[in-house]
Amino acid sequence: MFSTQIKMLERREYDRARRKLSESTPGHRGIARQFFLAVAFVVAANAPSWSQEDEAKHYSKEAMQQALQTRDQYDVYGLRFGVGKSTLQPGAETLLDDIATALKNFPDWSLRIVGHTDASGNAETNERLSLERANAIKAALVERGVNTDRLLAAGAGQTRPIASNETAEGKALNRRVELVRLTDSAEAKKLLKGMSDYLAAQKTISFAYDANLQVVTNSEQKLGLTSSGTVVLSRPDKVHTTRSGGFVEIEALFDGKTLTLLGKNLNKYTQVDIPGTVDHLIDELKDRYGLPLPAADLLMTNSYDELMQGVYDSKDLGSGVINGAECDSLAFRKDEVDFQIWVAQGAQPYPCRLVITSRMVKGGPEYSVQVRDWKSGDELMPGDFGFKNPTNAEKVNIKDIQSNLGDLPGNFVRGDGK
Repeated sequence: MFSTQIKMLERREYDRARRKLSESTPGHRGIARQFFLAVAFVVAANAPSWSQEDEAKHYSKEAMQQALQTRDQYDVYGLRFGVGKSTLQPGAETLLDDIATALKNFPDWSLRIVGHTDASGNAETNERLSLERANAIKAALVERGVNTDRLLAAGAGQTRPIASNETAEGKALNRRVELVRLTDSAEAKKLLKGMSDYLAAQKTISFAYDANLQVVTNSEQKLGLTSSGTVVLSRPDKVHTTRSGGFVEIEALFDGKTLTLLGKNLNKYTQVDIPGTVDHLIDELKDRYGLPLPAADLLMTNSYDELMQGVYDSKDLGSGVINGAECDSLAFRKDEVDFQIWVAQGAQPYPCRLVITSRMVKGGPEYSVQVRDWKSGDELMPGDFGFKNPTNAEKVNIKDIQSNLGDLPGNFVRGDGK
């Protein structure tokens, strides 16, 4: 989704998350992996910081109800599990009664229950165990009279620790359950589906965009990397994109058979045979080469299905104005990211602006893109999607140019995994 060529820091927790994504179903894997890659680059290892104050938190009925009322997540510190166990330790009955009472007092609430583990064992086992823990809480609430349709269980495994896994105390805190009150806006989904259907019905599309990618340094400073570009699409099998970021200038052309990637600042190009539709091209680029096109998921004919994979919370936030156009503001949540999209009102419900916020990186770095000069249908003249090579650029293997097509300038250095 508005993807860009970004590399994630090779850090253990993110490696595990990537393995988790790679084991997902094909449809979920595409959008989840693209979200994961398209959000943020961590310049150096940005590990969570633990404090004794954090570890001293205790359950509070009032704090839990306040969190649910304001739709904040709440870690129920009194719901503890033994090592490798999904059965609750003694003393949880009162907490479960409080949660059930809150849900009965607010019958329109729905709850997402997320189980977590410490880092003992392997990632696959912990993912399964975390879901079992969430289901144990769900079953206990159903026993207390809460309708099962109001409860959604999920497992995060060991990927989101709240304390250090180096101590027994920290591990105990990480074996927990998190509660999140859900919002399921039918109107938000309807508006996003309307945008998707409109985009899929357009035989020709063109627009310009301005993007900003945030990076987080090891001193927790957020920095922004900006770029601008254009997209021209002719369904079903032609696309032409450009991107200029100050230190890199890239052009991509696809004529239904061959993809050409031109590094204008390098005066080098590469070509890859990928016959098929633009949908097929997008999948091949992100899965085989790690080079997603700008706005990739929105260019696909099934963009709604791709975007909604893994979404558990949706909101219609009303309207706003972007570049003079009134837009509907929609917000969605997934395990890996939050994303907010503004959709133009009227006969052409195109995406005006998109913000993706990472939930996997401390500091919540964002990737945002704003669309301008939108045109579609009869407004467009037929484009030329063949490569002419007017500058006599040197042809190279894709492996020789791939590392020069990203957003990271040469003076940015990756941190070692921690």
